[in-house]
Amino acid sequence: MYTNRIVCSVRRNDSIPFFVILVCTLLGQQMRCPAQIGGTAGAGTSIASSGAPDLVSGTVINAATDQPVRRALVRLNNRAVLTDSEGRFRFEQNKESSVNILVTKPGFYASAEYGDAGNLYLQSSQLAAPLELRIFPEALLTGVVLAPDGTPLPGISVNAIRSVYDDLGRRWIPVDQRQTDSYGRFRIPVPAGEYRVQTHYSLLNTPIAEAVLPVAVPSGSTSNASPLVRIHSGEEQTFELRPTVSPIRTVGISQSSADRGFMRVSARASDGDALQVNSMLENGGERKIQLPQGTYALTVRTVADIDSAEMAETTVTVPDHDISGVVLRFSPVPSIPVELLIDESSSSDITPPGLQQLGLSLQSGQTDLDGGYASLGLSPRANQAFFFSAPPGSYRLAGRNSGAWYIKSASYGDSDLLEQELVVAPGASGTPIRVLVSNQTGALQGTVHLDGAPVASWVCVIPRGPSAQVEYSTRSSSTGSYSFSHLPPGSYQAIAFPRRHSADYRDPESLTPFGDHVQSVTVNAGDKSTLNLDVVPATE
Repeated sequence: MYTNRIVCSVRRNDSIPFFVILVCTLLGQQMRCPAQIGGTAGAGTSIASSGAPDLVSGTVINAATDQPVRRALVRLNNRAVLTDSEGRFRFEQNKESSVNILVTKPGFYASAEYGDAGNLYLQSSQLAAPLELRIFPEALLTGVVLAPDGTPLPGISVNAIRSVYDDLGRRWIPVDQRQTDSYGRFRIPVPAGEYRVQTHYSLLNTPIAEAVLPVAVPSGSTSNASPLVRIHSGEEQTFELRPTVSPIRTVGISQSSADRGFMRVSARASDGDALQVNSMLENGGERKIQLPQGTYALTVRTVADIDSAEMAETTVTVPDHDISGVVLRFSPVPSIPVELLIDESSSSDITPPGLQQLGLSLQSGQTDLDGGYASLGLSPRANQAFFFSAPPGSYRLAGRNSGAWYIKSASYGDSDLLEQELVVAPGASGTPIRVLVSNQTGALQGTVHLDGAPVASWVCVIPRGPSAQVEYSTRSSSTGSYSFSHLPPGSYQAIAFPRRHSADYRDPESLTPFGDHVQSVTVNAGDKSTLNLDVVPATE
């Protein structure tokens, strides 16, 4: 007898208490669980067939230790059981030939990949042999936050920020935040992945006015190339964070005109660290902030109507005493209008999309959450026009297909935004981003196999030329078939994974580890190409 080895995904925040399932099982009742079905797979449908095995059984395995997992909840369509002390489960009198299987247990995550829904879609041929469902234990980021003299710092917020990739490119996702205990210790459970562990600027409640300055692991700049903490399922990594603790001084800020309401103040130190600072409005109209001694690039942004957002920048040097008289001179945040153009070769019988349907955003790749520039979305005006309110800096334009329409080109003056970054200069407003869309697309279809048998999987196709969308993905059905109805014409690399796979597909080396599983295909407008794929084995 052989065993199907299947990597399964689990969510740790499952909403169905285990004792409810256990009671229902003991009473002989059938518990109806919500099948979380995603993608295009037609799983979860009950099909009475003589080909369906009468018994579906298997074992739930800890993917990090290869040990069985007891009391894991296994769902098969609308039935559910708990695994026994040896991690085994059994569904007798099975009538299903196509099933949706989901495993859940506290302390385990969906998978090592961001965005995995956590379901398995299997056919009767895959159910005949005992299943081995592998689930992923949480990883732990632990450590202690100490003052420079070794004194523990209690009540400090420690953040785990994950680097993830999707069809728009790289993003930074706050996963969890925990406060240090009375001994300065912290413990953050996270899914396997790549992280930065950091603290933020915070004031201490001490007789002497002091503040804890930000510190991050790994240390270094907040650029795209900054190093990351890589942690695997079931692994624990421990860190000692020693932020600087510094006396703070009060800085009085005057405005060049009337009060503008709530303001977001950040101060970037000479070492590149950004401090998010609270401000208080005094009776005389002056605002007060508190900063350690040093020189800072001060940026103040109004948080009000985005159509009239303003910002001010200045440099301030904080001595060893309180100061006042720092003057802010506000100017409008650059407003970049966006125009939609229709390619003249497009079919007129298909309604073109609106700008808001293209998922347009400006991506800066900034990891510093206090900077607030990680991703900028479109903002509407009353006349149904759209614009980006973008502080000065460099950005990459990202977008998605909308039905049959795709972004054929995007320009800003002489800049091709599908190949170049958008550089926003101070005071830059008026020059529009012109987005040209077309519905002259092609199609791609095929079947995914594992050891010669069709299998459900995630299919990714990655454009090899300039594109606003980094990758296109879909889930093949339980019969292995997949289809992309509307792909922009061009050359692609295609690959199938047993579960969602997160990678920087803009990096040509991202697919190198998968060798022969990567195939090339060309899609032409008006044509339907066929490409069959062999799924990457779960062990790779």
